[in-house]
Amino acid sequence: MTELFNVAVVALLLIAARQWCDANGNETAGDTEQPPRVDPDNATINPFYLFFLCNPTFWVTQGNATPDNCSWFEAYNLTKTEVKLEMGTRWSQEEEKCCSGYITYNFGANGTFFSVSTVVGFGYFERMHYTSVNCTVIEEVGWYQKEDKKWPNCSDDLDPFTPEPCCYANDTEQLNKSEMAEWLGRVGKVPGPYYCSSRPIYMIYLSSNESVPFDCFQAYENLTRRKH
Repeated sequence: MTELFNVAVVALLLIAARQWCDANGNETAGDTEQPPRVDPDNATINPFYLFFLCNPTFWVTQGNATPDNCSWFEAYNLTKTEVKLEMGTRWSQEEEKCCSGYITYNFGANGTFFSVSTVVGFGYFERMHYTSVNCTVIEEVGWYQKEDKKWPNCSDDLDPFTPEPCCYANDTEQLNKSEMAEWLGRVGKVPGPYYCSSRPIYMIYLSSNESVPFDCFQAYENLTRRKH
């Protein structure tokens, strides 16, 4: 009975997600695009999960700029706890060729998701401020390993979404014993004693690489205007 109940709940969640995808009147019948692989036992209603379920391929931009051909992401593995993304990237600003990279994000509480590497010493935290069928406006705060304490101390509440850059002391031993630390030593660097946040950046996820819908552009403008 428990298994039947779980199947029923998953079916309702997937139907709800499908309706959310179609809320703007978009047809899905006969759609030939393959969705990401979904774990049916681990369906969730994290808003990022729903966006990736409806938009397995999406583009990223800022403001009303049309995304370029290397700003794409593809969610190729989607479960309750994480999403694996393939992304277009250029290793330098001068490089014209678009290459692929990979990153894994975990879904967090309160509609957030994040990617953290305790070995390399970085973390990216994202949360939604506005979402619709075809686009969503997100905030991202990056955390990095630093050798010097350029910013003031962070507050004690361990909030990853800091409004201004700040630093925590790195009192962990994991990084210092890692292969990454050995590599840094060989190139003349040592693991930094601080974890420091960057300034928040704001981006728009789009279901196509065409123009930014007005509602998401307006939400982006309202959000960035309040921050200045």
